[in-house]
Amino acid sequence: MKNNTSVPLTYIPLDKFHILPVTGLTPDNLKYSAKKIIKDREKISPTTRLNILAKSLGIKGGFANYANEFEEKLKPFMATHKLRKRVNLLEHKYRGMQLGYTQFTHQQVSERLFYSKGQVPSKLFTGHDFDFSDVLAWDMHELNAALEIDKDWKSIITDDIHLKVFRDGYDTAQLSERQQELLSQGLSAKITLMVVDKSSLPSFIDFITDDKAQDATPTAVKHKEIVTTAAELILVKNHNTVSSCYNLLGDNLCDTYCYGPDSEVEVYFEEGTLQSEIESIKKQMEFFSNALNERLQASDCGWVNVIPYNENLIFLSDNSGNYDFVIKNQRDKVFTHQIYGDYLKRADIPSFIEDYRFKRWEYFAYKGNRELDSHLAERHYYANGGLTKNYPGQPVILQSYYEASGDYIIESRSSNKHLYGFKKVRLANKELMVSELITIDELNDFLHKNHEYFATRKGDSLSPLNSETDQKLAATCTFYDVLAYINWAEKETNVPLRLLAYDEYLAVRDNDLGVNASFKSGGYMTFYTPNGKQYPNHPPYMSESDFDALTLRFPDNLTCFEKNELKFIDSNFFAEWLLEGISIRSASLTSFYGDAHVLRASGPRDSTGKYKGVKTGFRLCYELSQ
Repeated sequence: MKNNTSVPLTYIPLDKFHILPVTGLTPDNLKYSAKKIIKDREKISPTTRLNILAKSLGIKGGFANYANEFEEKLKPFMATHKLRKRVNLLEHKYRGMQLGYTQFTHQQVSERLFYSKGQVPSKLFTGHDFDFSDVLAWDMHELNAALEIDKDWKSIITDDIHLKVFRDGYDTAQLSERQQELLSQGLSAKITLMVVDKSSLPSFIDFITDDKAQDATPTAVKHKEIVTTAAELILVKNHNTVSSCYNLLGDNLCDTYCYGPDSEVEVYFEEGTLQSEIESIKKQMEFFSNALNERLQASDCGWVNVIPYNENLIFLSDNSGNYDFVIKNQRDKVFTHQIYGDYLKRADIPSFIEDYRFKRWEYFAYKGNRELDSHLAERHYYANGGLTKNYPGQPVILQSYYEASGDYIIESRSSNKHLYGFKKVRLANKELMVSELITIDELNDFLHKNHEYFATRKGDSLSPLNSETDQKLAATCTFYDVLAYINWAEKETNVPLRLLAYDEYLAVRDNDLGVNASFKSGGYMTFYTPNGKQYPNHPPYMSESDFDALTLRFPDNLTCFEKNELKFIDSNFFAEWLLEGISIRSASLTSFYGDAHVLRASGPRDSTGKYKGVKTGFRLCYELSQ
């Protein structure tokens, strides 16, 4: 499938949270960019905007000097290198069905070229005019069908003999004489195959829309001869694994490729993985990296020339007069201050939410190679005992990595106040003040005093979930309701309130389960219709509005237990929201979905858990000053 080559906008982040879009390099382009600035609250003059743009492009002396340099140096430079027409040299013109060959963004390429160790490569594979829709798009059925005409090649490819020889020292003496000869030709060995000529077949769209095509007598399937390579067929056979090698880390996809310390693959190991297994997988990934680069470097297609103009501006070109460019510290998208979309306004985000502060810091302040950082963050996570089953998400581990490296510093938030109703809990390296579960009365007080939030909030209706006769019972709400509540409560108390983190919650609980930890132990919530009719079990399927109107109440025999002088509801159908934006079932300490993967198996934040017959509440905490 051929795609267009429109060039996306480039964005330059400024101090004070302004953003400048860049459409081109002419002085008029920069003037247009200055007019289209995405401003934050503080003023910034048009002259300042133009001067910043010039500086971002590596030109000293402000915009006035940029206009001179453009005419006297930049235009002649572009003419010398035959940079005539700007097109998107990152967009794949011929995409295949294999998702592993992703299309890189301009920010990714920029950060690879400007923020990586070593020399800038002279060529980079972006895949812009490489045909990913041909052999590399085959599935296993097509691969096996094509190899049917040559049993020796089929055995070699489908049994991964090349890999076994490279990784395991496989004894080729057990192969037939012809198989040994074919294997000796290496990854560049040419292979002639017969495949279905798809151009002779009606398209799927034609077939389902054309009555004549459906009624027509099936025609004989036509075949055509193609020539491919061993490397290409190996990539098809192992496409899921090969995707870990297709990246801009190190010297992968560069003309300087030579597998070694600068070649990175996205494979990670949990602590305790046997060293023999690690070495085997590393050897396997080296083989696939070699096979991938063998195939890509066998063609001129997909490669671009890398032509630095100065320390801030690099051109990319093909050999047909087309060019693209990347700018140091550029961005692909505009920063969104509303990180929770329509669910929560920026003004309702409490101070403990690092998501917003971290994302803003990463966008406006951090300068580096984010793809490489993400890779190193994965390594850091697993090297420090992280587990796949409790993987908290890439943004979380990236922030943790930046904290560990000292790049990102979390603001210290604590208080020496002792709020009424909070209990002091000593943990290993801090003291927390922890509240009981927030009650229905307390939630209603917040909603009464915050009409605007209540009028615009989204998610399950709160009234049917908080209609208990005893309004001192735990309130039920969404995660966004919790954030808005804490933001309000912080202002009321002048204390940096927050939720317990997952590890803190377990420590407060001493990792103890409730009596009703088994899902068969009872503690079920009860559904009622608006007119008071009780459902014996979970209600049948109904419209969303009808279900939203149903009341969900605690059982009459609800019980609690105490830990560290705090009460916890002994039911698997009551959960508590935690700092990570996840919920944990109270009795069994399991995830929203009832398994052990609490950090990974998080339910929807705009849900109260009602659709699973669960009520989800929350309690507050804050750190005491040391």
